[in-house]
Amino acid sequence: MYSLPVRRSSGSAGEGRRVRGRPPNPQLQEERRNAIIESAYVVLTEKGYERTLMSDVARHAQVSNGTLYRYFDSKRELVDRIFDYAVTKAIAALNVDSVVDEIEATDREPLELITAFGSRLFALVDEDPAIIRVLTVESSAIDAELRWRVIGLLGLIDAGVAQLFERFAPESGADRDVWKMLSRMIVGMAGPGLAMSLAGDGTATTRAEFLSMMKSVATEGLLGQVDGDAERDDNA
Repeated sequence: MYSLPVRRSSGSAGEGRRVRGRPPNPQLQEERRNAIIESAYVVLTEKGYERTLMSDVARHAQVSNGTLYRYFDSKRELVDRIFDYAVTKAIAALNVDSVVDEIEATDREPLELITAFGSRLFALVDEDPAIIRVLTVESSAIDAELRWRVIGLLGLIDAGVAQLFERFAPESGADRDVWKMLSRMIVGMAGPGLAMSLAGDGTATTRAEFLSMMKSVATEGLLGQVDGDAERDDNA
């Protein structure tokens, strides 16, 4: 019988079928991943974790549900990335190192750190009022794992601010302990200041008075006690 000749492939037998479409672009994939995270952040801050659906995120990011699930297996995984995104955004806005370097370079009073950090924190809340809620209340209410991440973040903030203030502390060991306590007091007092702003009572005058009060507590309270002890020692 007559049969048509079999056309052999120009490639070797070990080569698989040609994959249709363009090869993956790592840069494009990363850009799309980041865009999805930003969209998820917006949706979650508007609706809260419980009411946020993956389809809501896909719609806001203008991608299909299938594309969304190729990047993130679940809403819980996406929330981890949202938390990281919020932390990165807050760190960039506060820019702690630049504040400290500026104060050191200009020989300004170390307690100016209170005004500098406070002003940047208020500016962050003005720009993104939901970020504090995402990093504290919203995240800690989801599950124990994320709650521990929140606790760890607060611990890092406490330790980091303490180290910054210790850079300006006197050489005396006792005085250094007071400055360390001072830094923790400032972290603790930041909460009421943020609550004041989030409640809508955040005028420029009110904020300036609040930061001035924090400095007064520092100078006339903790640091004033150190100066008083030193004076009594000199007179003894």
